[in-house]
Amino acid sequence: MKTLIIGLGNIGTIHGWALSEAGCDITHVVRPGSMVKYAGGIAMDVLDLREEREKHYTATYMPRIVEQVGPKDGFELVIVATNHYQAADVVSQYKSLVPDADVLLFTGNWEGTGQIDAILPRTRYLWGFSVSSGARDSDGVLYANLQKTFRVNELDGRRTERLDRIITMFQAAGISPDIKPDIIGWLWVHFAIDAGMIGAAIYSGGFPAANDNSNEAWETRIRTVRAVKDAFAVLKKRGFEVWSFEDAAPFRIADDRTAAQTLWQPIMNWPHYERSRKHSHIDTSPEEMKRFFLDVVATGEQLGVPMPCLSAMKDRISG
Repeated sequence: MKTLIIGLGNIGTIHGWALSEAGCDITHVVRPGSMVKYAGGIAMDVLDLREEREKHYTATYMPRIVEQVGPKDGFELVIVATNHYQAADVVSQYKSLVPDADVLLFTGNWEGTGQIDAILPRTRYLWGFSVSSGARDSDGVLYANLQKTFRVNELDGRRTERLDRIITMFQAAGISPDIKPDIIGWLWVHFAIDAGMIGAAIYSGGFPAANDNSNEAWETRIRTVRAVKDAFAVLKKRGFEVWSFEDAAPFRIADDRTAAQTLWQPIMNWPHYERSRKHSHIDTSPEEMKRFFLDVVATGEQLGVPMPCLSAMKDRISG
């Protein structure tokens, strides 16, 4: 399947590399004039978690890059792996340039599908989300944590031929689907959790080390729980039922310290936790990270939702 990935951001690069290594037909489109900076390839430090035994190695991705695309290029799939607040503009820009391609939105969602529905019919797009993660550090290296799964589904939950084609392509690269029955609902819950975790980390100056059991570290972990509970209150005000999603389970625990232990213990046991902490989007893309927090706060304010923890962090984070 001839696939176009928009840009060479971290998530698009990680998956473009993995898919290309598996023999998939992958092209990246970049802004005019920017091809030259990728002439030597993209240096990657990879923690490969696709198999039971993790592997750690370095690689150089030499992507196929273009600066322009058109209807005659014959792309069958476009992967939009951008910031959540850029997705609608990207879809609007490329919809007529790839008129026969399906669009996989590979990004977060907080506002629903209205913006995309105004641009494309649902027969042309579906939604996914990366489990893999990574950030470029000051040395220019992309520290990639490549996982063996990704989230995806059609908006109406149906199993379609295009969904199967996408699944087959990712499986060729050792990345299997985690099909969410309600993909947009799952994205909202995930967004709320991210907003609380990112907000607490920015407020505290970073995520605590896995072996840090100081009072300050536990204050950050507990603050995370309280922030996510506030974000869930915003979703509930929207009329959304958060507790039907497994990811929300730790936040049902009334005692915040117990909830923090339940939430953080498995996170701190991730093989890539320290890598994610040291090579963090919070350091390399602070404005993008702030948007998760600020978007939830703005919605809560519009709906008149009490958000004691989120509101207490707002001034420091927005500043």
